[in-house]
Amino acid sequence: MTDSNKAKRAAVRDSGRVSQRGGARGSAPAAAGDSDAQNPYRANEPLFMAHMIAGYPTISDAEKVAEGLGKGGADIIELQIPFSDPMADGPTIAVACEDALKAGATVASSLTLLSKVSRLGKPVAVMSYLNPVFRKGIPNFVKTIRDAGASALIVPDCPFDSEEGRALLDACKENDIFFVPVVSPGVPKERLEQLAKDSRGFVYCTSRQGITGANSKFAQDLFDFVAELKSIFKLPIAVGFGVRSRDDVATLSKHADIVIAGSVFVNAVKTGGASSIEKTVRELLG
Repeated sequence: MTDSNKAKRAAVRDSGRVSQRGGARGSAPAAAGDSDAQNPYRANEPLFMAHMIAGYPTISDAEKVAEGLGKGGADIIELQIPFSDPMADGPTIAVACEDALKAGATVASSLTLLSKVSRLGKPVAVMSYLNPVFRKGIPNFVKTIRDAGASALIVPDCPFDSEEGRALLDACKENDIFFVPVVSPGVPKERLEQLAKDSRGFVYCTSRQGITGANSKFAQDLFDFVAELKSIFKLPIAVGFGVRSRDDVATLSKHADIVIAGSVFVNAVKTGGASSIEKTVRELLG
């Protein structure tokens, strides 16, 4: 990372929010109803989204993880509510979710943590599977995360055009929450165009089909897919799954508007505890 970019990230940390930063790299074109002023996930240079699990490694230490992510330079925090059957997650995240549940994490404790994470001054995207959302009641869940400070919701197992998806879209629009689509290479163009009609905030693109945290490098077809997404959605494109190193971040930053990392932080907690997170973020960002 250049000295100029380091200075920009320092300015973001000092201000406690994502700024609308200038630079040679243009921001993603604004979609209808999605101006720069309305969308904290849009900037003039790539943003870094750090994924964490509520209640991991413990309920108290999860707050320390969030603080480390913020102090290390993450622009956005993705807060996952642990669930017993995380079908889109790889073994690292799945085991961490199981550990969080064993440590006493619940939807209620996750939402309490959300309110604390939101006070760090970073945009917070909540990630949950549909079951916890549905059990709390879709309108109630969305209103609760809005009141706690979230600005986006990711539900990987809930298609926009399902009955629950339509209910989530309505609730998110009513509460000014971005309901974020999750896509991967191989999704037909016609399907993407349909999703784009209701998409706001940003698009979450997995770097390969399948589960998160997979061991693979990034192929050219991923970059071609990201370019296609930009042309269809006119929104920032976030790319994640398998981001483990500074080189991974640098490579994806040439194509994506937002780079996402998650499993790397679980591994850091396992080896160095919650106190190691700030250093891990700084190492990833260079």
